[in-house]
This record gives sequence, C-alpha cells and structure tokens, in this order.
Amino acid sequence: MIWPKLERRKAALVAVRDLRDAVSELRLILAMVGLTLAIPIGAGSGVRALAAFGGGTAVVDRLSLVGAFFVVFIPASFSLVLALESFVGERERTTLEVLLSTPLREAEIYAGKVVAVLTVSLTLCYGGLIVYCLVAFPGLGYFPLGILLALALSTICQVAAMVAGAVIISLNARTMRAANVMASFIILPMSVVLQVEAALILLGRAEFLWCFALLMIVVAIVLLRMGFNGFSREALLARDAGLGHPIRRAMGVVRASFGRRPAFLRLLWMRRIPMLIAAAGFPIGALAGFVAGSSSAIPPAVVRPVLSSLVRSAGGGGAVEEAMAIFAHNLLAFLLVALLAVLTLGLSGFLLTFAPGFLLGFAAALSSWTIALSGIVPNGFVEIPAAIIAGGLAIQVGATAMHMDARGGWTARVLAALADYVRALGWLVPALAVAAVLEVWLG
Repeated sequence: MIWPKLERRKAALVAVRDLRDAVSELRLILAMVGLTLAIPIGAGSGVRALAAFGGGTAVVDRLSLVGAFFVVFIPASFSLVLALESFVGERERTTLEVLLSTPLREAEIYAGKVVAVLTVSLTLCYGGLIVYCLVAFPGLGYFPLGILLALALSTICQVAAMVAGAVIISLNARTMRAANVMASFIILPMSVVLQVEAALILLGRAEFLWCFALLMIVVAIVLLRMGFNGFSREALLARDAGLGHPIRRAMGVVRASFGRRPAFLRLLWMRRIPMLIAAAGFPIGALAGFVAGSSSAIPPAVVRPVLSSLVRSAGGGGAVEEAMAIFAHNLLAFLLVALLAVLTLGLSGFLLTFAPGFLLGFAAALSSWTIALSGIVPNGFVEIPAAIIAGGLAIQVGATAMHMDARGGWTARVLAALADYVRALGWLVPALAVAAVLEVWLG
C-alpha cells in the first residue's frame, strides 16, 4: 500500500503549532514535569529502599522491571488525552476551520497532529525511564539491558497505536464528550495489551518482549494507515454537532445493513479469500502446537489444564446434557469471535481455527497424531468447516473495520459485514448442533 505524499516541512509546521499549544498552559507543564521526574524518582527510590532493607535479590530484580514498566506506562496514557483533543478540541475552540482552510494536504495536517502527540508522549516516557534507571540501577548489580530496550521499542509501538486510534476517534467525534466516551474502545484493548506486556516482563524473557513489540508495530501501522485513508477536510467540515434523532438514524443504518445481503452460498464465494486465511489457521496452529509440545517451549503443565477442562466440559451428565454442553461451548466461541472481530481487527477469526489446531498439535506431541486425530473424528468433519466459515467472516469484519474511506460510511460497512456473520449463523448453528451430537454418540 502506498502512503500519501506529504512535505515534511509543512507537516512540521502543524506539529510545532500543536506543540506550542501543549506547553502553553502551566497545569500541563506541571503534569509533564511530574510524570517525567516525580514518579520515576519515587519508584526508583522505592526499589533502592527495598534492596537496602533486606529485600531478596530475585524480588528486587523483578520489582525493578515492574517499576520500569510502571514509569513508562503512566506517561504513555497521557498521549490518549492529547490525541483525543487533536481535532475535536480544535472544533470546540472554533480553530478547526482556520486550520483546514490552509493550503496544506490532508496527509500533512494528519501527520503533523500525530507527530506532535508522539513527540510529547515519547519525551515523557523516555525521560521518565532514563530518570528511573539513573535512580534505581546504580549499585544494584543488575541492569537488564535487553529487556529495557525491548520495553522501549514496545512503548513506541503502543503509544503510536494509542495515538493513531485516538486521532481516528477525534476525527469522527462531534464533541469532546463523545470522544471521551468512544475512548473506551481504545482503553479496553490497551488494558489487555498492558497486562500481557506486564506478564512478559515478569517472565524476564527479552525475546518474548521483542515478539510483542513486532506485533504492536503491525497494529500501529494498520491504525496509522486507517487514519490517513479516513481523513478528509470536506467530511470533517460537513460533520455537524448534535444531529437530531440518533436512535432513529441508528436503527435505519442497522436495517439497511441487513437489506439485500447475498445468499449463503454466494456469500461463501464472495468471502473465499478470508475463509482461505481462516482455513490456513488450523494446520498452522497444529504445526505450532506440535513444535511447542515436542520442544517443551511451552511446559505441558500449562496446556494440560486447558485440555482437561475441555474434556470435563463434555462430561458430567447424560448424552443429552453432554451434547448441550458441547453445543453451548462452541456457540459461545462463535459469538465471542464476532463480538471481538472489530476490536481485534479480525484476529479473533484466525484464532477460531488456530487455537483448536494448536491444541491438536500439542496433544499429538504428548501422545501421537493417531490418538490426537481420533479425538476430533467424526465431529470435526462438521465442526471444522463451520469454524472456517465463521472465522473467515470474522476476518472480513476485521478487514472492513480496517478500511477507512474519506467519504465516510465506516459504520454502515462494518454493520453490513456483521450482518453477513449473523445471517450465516442460521446455517452454522445447526451445524454445531450436528457436530455436538456426532461427538457424543459417535466420538
């Protein structure tokens, strides 16, 4: 994909203008100084106090990493506020029309806004990290350079992803209040991301953090690309604040999304590419699970409880109760995949086939392929194709969510993709019921 053309000098003018506004208020300056100095000094002093007054070496080492994560995370959250204010704040200050009337390209305005927020946020993050390292690590006898470098890279990617997503919200929100409410679509997934990063830091494995940083790079690039594609000054100026009858307009969009949708077989042909991607998830997952199990990259004690819980969910009653439990478990998975498709940009659809493939491969590594495959016959002949169809449609929902058009219509396109998924459930739900019956009576 080709990125929009822009002149760096003109984008820098917008960035300098926003930076000047960001440091023009005393309260913002005090908050930035506190994030950069006070919190890192306090956290670093706490680590040194623990080391001086009897804390174990392993505990101090782990706590020093947690402190570094804490010091970087808090300034990163500051970027969300600045990014949300980037466009909708200009609208409320009545300066948006002046900015958009300049001869700057859309890409130059957008890039300047993003660069300004990233400059402030990364300066706070890295300034705080440097202060923390100067306070906490001298004389400690422990300096995890690899982990800190991976943390620094992942911080860039996280902040870029948060800024890109928040700027997209600022572009589409009509008021600052609406932007703050819509920010939950960033806060919720980012909270999960931060929990995963915290767990990786506690593991103390730098290679896992590098892989995490690479994944966040992809997410940041996708979100930045969405913002570039969806930015149009004409659409931004035409967006009125406080349009009437929001419920009536929302119901009209929902009705239109279900109207004139293709038949099931036609839908399968139209979505053949995402379904091929979903189908590839099963063998890829099986291979990854087999490698992870045979090489002990993931301890068997970690995966065995998952396999055991799946087996227990199929038991504990008569044949009818077992079939109902299996059917409810699979249906819940299909519904969650659809609900998470927008937030995960379609990754949940790929995981719908990758996860059972991974468990199959891991079970084969612990026993044999014959024993593992016997566990999915004959129900797998119905359940796996259903998962491929559902996964492909969820991937299509994610692809639609990633596609921003300057002419608008994002909500209608996403609802249309979700409508295809809902209509396909009319065929997939009976298939899941048949698979549950086959697993109980013939498995």
